[in-house]
Amino acid sequence: MNQELQEKLFQKYPKIFRQRNLDKTETAMYYGIQCPDRWYDIIDTLCSQIEKHTERKDIVCEAMQVKEKFGGLRFYAAETDDYINGLIAMSESLSFKIKE
Repeated sequence: MNQELQEKLFQKYPKIFRQRNLDKTETAMYYGIQCPDRWYDIIDTLCSQIEKHTERKDIVCEAMQVKEKFGGLRFYAAETDDYINGLIAMSESLSFKIKE
């Protein structure tokens, strides 16, 4: 993802992307968001829903890696629950439907 879009997500969701400034030995978020720009809206919506959910449930969900794998989005996170896992699964499925 280009730097400008990535920074928008980092600024908008600092709690979710808290690991972005850690060393590469600690997290894969060191490498940033490694996926096409066309998935920006999917990731933005996913993060928005995660943030709303975590505020109500007092959960701290952090992205550990966001990348493309086998042509689809992969969003790996720590401290998830069934609802967040469902949001992630739906977002990953949607990514296959958005073509260049």
